[in-house]
Amino acid sequence: MIIFRYFSREILSTMCMVAAIVLVISVGWRFSGYLNEAAAGLMSKEVLFVLMAYRLPGFLELIIPVSFFLAIMLTYGRLYVDHEMIVLQACGMSARQLVTMTLGMASVVMLLTGGISLWLKPLGERQVERLLQEQENLTEFDTLVPGTFQTLSSGNRVTYTEEVTADGELANVFINEYRDFAPGRTRGSATVIAESGKTELDDLGRRFLVLNNGTRYQGRPGGKDYQVITYEEYGQLVEKGDRVEKERRLSAIPTRDLLGNPDPGFASELHWRISMLLMIPVIALLAVPLSQVNPRQGRFTRLVPALILCFLYIVALSAARSGIERGDLPQQVGLWWVHGIFIMVSWLAWHFEAISEFISGLKPSRMR
Repeated sequence: MIIFRYFSREILSTMCMVAAIVLVISVGWRFSGYLNEAAAGLMSKEVLFVLMAYRLPGFLELIIPVSFFLAIMLTYGRLYVDHEMIVLQACGMSARQLVTMTLGMASVVMLLTGGISLWLKPLGERQVERLLQEQENLTEFDTLVPGTFQTLSSGNRVTYTEEVTADGELANVFINEYRDFAPGRTRGSATVIAESGKTELDDLGRRFLVLNNGTRYQGRPGGKDYQVITYEEYGQLVEKGDRVEKERRLSAIPTRDLLGNPDPGFASELHWRISMLLMIPVIALLAVPLSQVNPRQGRFTRLVPALILCFLYIVALSAARSGIERGDLPQQVGLWWVHGIFIMVSWLAWHFEAISEFISGLKPSRMR
């Protein structure tokens, strides 16, 4: 029990450190994408940190198993290099006991990953879906960034404001909108400049942009029929585009709704979530023999080959998941065959170590 607590403390603490480093890198990469969208006026900056909070379970679903695998490799590798594992084996600890303790820790990690994959991740993805849906249906005045020219997705209007106060008032506003004033003629433009402005709702719930103390220019390039209007107050209806309705993402569907559904997409998502749990004991069995290194070689000797195997495992699961979703693979087969292949790889790794030990045991007798 003392040895189990020692191993558990070393492996789980290492797993937390590795997971934290990988999580920071992953979150930073995803946050930079959202930040670019906010800078371009495609979403409100107030939702950035909320979005990232809801996306955390989706990152952790895969980060935790990989971090557990690396933690076993690093911890056991250090124990072999520092001769601690050799001393423990000399005191009677067998390979079976080592595997039993490792699988005991794997069961704890499986419970944690199960809660994230089967419950927290779909819950977070549904909130992300809701927030992104709300952002899709905002007008450009809801996402104005001071000091930036923002263009609508249609390309027909460019909006600029020098400052946006806390209560939503705009300072030094510029709006240029392209319009077809007459069929078959050159497209004209309407440009509005104002010292200040704000959005208001009327009694019918319609939103207007009310501008103060400015000038409006309207006409066609090269034409002589330009209109120049100076105003103290100018109101313009803010029209919203058609409400965007997107197909629900599979990752946002609750696990209970996936059960028994014959749809290939639903089946692939269910198999993927279950595979995140089954992968943990398999990679634990694979990490134990791979972590056995010669003290003179160093603890990182087999880390790169082990990472390649882990990467191939994840890629194979992802490819099989896509095959089920497309209907190329039968749902009955699922992702079980991928786990079977890597269980066989683990078995080969164990026997390779046994053969290596047998050969190394023969070398001194031959020298004598």
